[in-house]
Amino acid sequence: MSPKHQPSKRQRGVILSVQGWQRLKAAQRKLAFQDNRGKPYTLEQLSERTHLSPNTLIKVRRRTIPVDRKTLMSYFSAFDLTLNLNDYTKADTNSSHYDQVPLKSPVPLDSPFYIERLPLESLCHETLIKPGSSIQIVAPKQMGKTSLMTRILQQAREEGFHTIPLNLQLAEFAIVRDLQRFLQWFCAVVTRGLGLPHQVPTYWDDIYGGNANTTYYFETYLLPQLDNPLVLALDDADILFNYPEIARDFFSLLQTWGEKASYGDRCSQLWQKLRLVIVNSTDVYAMSGGKSMEFTAELSLQLPEFTREHVQELVIRHGFSWQPQQVTQLYQLIGGHPYLLQLTLNAIKTEKIPIDQFLATVTAEADIYREHLHQCLEHLHQDSALMNALIQLANSSTPVEFEPILTRRLQNLGLVQVAQGKVKLRCQLYHHYFRDRLKPLGLKFPPETRQASMVVIEGVNLTANLLAHPEPTFNQLYKDLQLFVQLAQEFDGKIIKSIDQGMLIVFPSCLQAINFAQEIQLTLQSAVQRDLTPGLCYRIGIHWEDVIFCYTGVSGPGVNIAHHLTAEAPPGGICISHSVYEAIANHLPQPPQPMGQWQFEDSEQPIALYQLK
Repeated sequence: MSPKHQPSKRQRGVILSVQGWQRLKAAQRKLAFQDNRGKPYTLEQLSERTHLSPNTLIKVRRRTIPVDRKTLMSYFSAFDLTLNLNDYTKADTNSSHYDQVPLKSPVPLDSPFYIERLPLESLCHETLIKPGSSIQIVAPKQMGKTSLMTRILQQAREEGFHTIPLNLQLAEFAIVRDLQRFLQWFCAVVTRGLGLPHQVPTYWDDIYGGNANTTYYFETYLLPQLDNPLVLALDDADILFNYPEIARDFFSLLQTWGEKASYGDRCSQLWQKLRLVIVNSTDVYAMSGGKSMEFTAELSLQLPEFTREHVQELVIRHGFSWQPQQVTQLYQLIGGHPYLLQLTLNAIKTEKIPIDQFLATVTAEADIYREHLHQCLEHLHQDSALMNALIQLANSSTPVEFEPILTRRLQNLGLVQVAQGKVKLRCQLYHHYFRDRLKPLGLKFPPETRQASMVVIEGVNLTANLLAHPEPTFNQLYKDLQLFVQLAQEFDGKIIKSIDQGMLIVFPSCLQAINFAQEIQLTLQSAVQRDLTPGLCYRIGIHWEDVIFCYTGVSGPGVNIAHHLTAEAPPGGICISHSVYEAIANHLPQPPQPMGQWQFEDSEQPIALYQLK
């Protein structure tokens, strides 16, 4: 006797399609911007507006659990939308696409786990529809920059624009080290992205230089063939910061293109077709000195971390029904860092760990966090000023106040929060990890005395300039300090401290310190002559003596003497002590100018000072 036939279980209901989800999100974003002061609607607000229960809303937004069609109609009508056939699909019990948590960037366009940070998406869209516009997106790594970029490009495609996403990491070492080759590669990649024949050699003449050739190629060949605007998105632009001269010329070129769009001449309409999106990491500035880019975008975005409301929404989309207190505890543990949140929610979901058990047992050494935290610590070892600041924060139960420049560099790391000028570590995870890892450094590295060349750089009339023109002065100061960090690394210098008006840096030899100081003054003078605009002016003092090194910095009479020398240097000049003079006199093309004998309270005998020419 054959077994009784068991009818297949009928799959009831529908789920939102990608198109329906995009329409609904856009409508919610628009009304939130108008009626909710730009803040995303909470689950409670959505329930009140749609007359649907929070559990039903969770099902709709997850797009994995089927709901009836009337539910979607109610949701759509609450935001003045009509439900169309393309807005939903029949539920597929075999599909687990939306149960997969993305742990790599970018978050796919059709993923329900992407969290919008209003009103940034709207601002980007409004900017890109303007002729010749540009956007710059900056944030530490793994904060969602590329995910935002892909959505900007998707919106542009919906407008009928051409789009080319170009990750500059695709450029090999041999390419990015040579400006001519890099620009030819850049032109060729854009040409291929537009599906046009490769014509770079035809339009390239070495006599004109790379920037002029690239401009001519775009202006004569590429842009005239486009009926619609082109959005060119440069991801990982900070890869060029390792090659300062190429970065300066390339980003100056992009800046010039934006200006050409507003010249009003016969070529302006061509350049108005080009829209730029540049994406780079801020932790590059903080960790490796941050080579400044000569580019100012029409819209510059510092991508923030998720708010507590964003975390609540992400928890819901992962299918968890947690109490508000549990969400708050998770937020206190790891903050609003998108990548750490994805790691955490994926681990909880995969391992089926109750949230209370996870919160009670997780440590800073948990496998899911170890790689991220180790990378942060590895970068900190490259800069003693940042390391010292993190040591203070890790061992303090209250926020700490640092110099403004150091505060900004700490912010760029993505490890801290700043409120009313005071700094604290961003979350409990960072506090526990760095407290345990950095506190023993004082025991592992006892004070050590050795000779070193101390360089002190201080700005001239900075206080007056900051009072008269605070924003441009602060921006220029930050840009100059990035230059100091970059050059210090090139000459084997170690940054000890960032101060309000400059830096204290030590070098293993006097010659390295002299070369560093002269390069700074020459670079700053050249920038003023090139840009025809006044820049900031600095004094530099250099002294060679025994220095006491410990994990928190350097100390000793020689440090104070170096500060005194700086005060005696003329604006834009370099003052050195006799100990430095004796070490480098035979290596200078012109002898230093004697400044006489000076008695400082930190020295037993008068010290002969010299001014470098």
